Amino acid sequence: MSKPLKIILICLCLVAISFGTVIGVSYLPHHIHQEFAGIELLIMGEDDYEVLQPLSIRIDGRVRYGIFDLHPWFDGFIEVNAYDFTLDNSNITIPFIHGFSMGGPMSYPVLTPTGGSTRIETLGMIYTDEDFSSLAIMITEWIALGGGSYQGQSGNRVIAAPATDSSEALNVLRLHNVFWLDEFGVVHRQ
Repeated sequence: MSKPLKIILICLCLVAISFGTVIGVSYLPHHIHQEFAGIELLIMGEDDYEVLQPLSIRIDGRVRYGIFDLHPWFDGFIEVNAYDFTLDNSNITIPFIHGFSMGGPMSYPVLTPTGGSTRIETLGMIYTDEDFSSLAIMITEWIALGGGSYQGQSGNRVIAAPATDSSEALNVLRLHNVFWLDEFGVVHRQ
């Protein structure tokens, strides 16, 4: 084998090893640990809102995604102190539907008082970035339809974090392009 051919083969092997390393590293889970204050708001119009309550939020888990994955996933805990079913609960898994701009439903399994089968509580849809440095959650409200069935409906209650006052909360909602519904059901972006 000639010397130039050996050099080309060595370079191709180095490129293949480098490419394989980049792909392998992209599939390593990214650890997330965040604790911050947030605010729950009721949004009734563009500049019409009511602060419902201050919150503390704790996030601890792993984000999994790779170069060739269609959607990232979060596995871990997202606890919101005002919602008891999120506290000390088992892991939740959130598939991110549109990259990190919008996550799926935050569903929590809850044991029944008898210790039997579980029921599912849903906090809502989460909007965040890949580091969970800020988040907005559209609260899902459940309406009883009768006969033991319920229908989930996104209302105008949202959680924004990190935020300690309403102006910071509104900035977080604008950052994540979270919307609200008017009395006619028309969607408005922040």
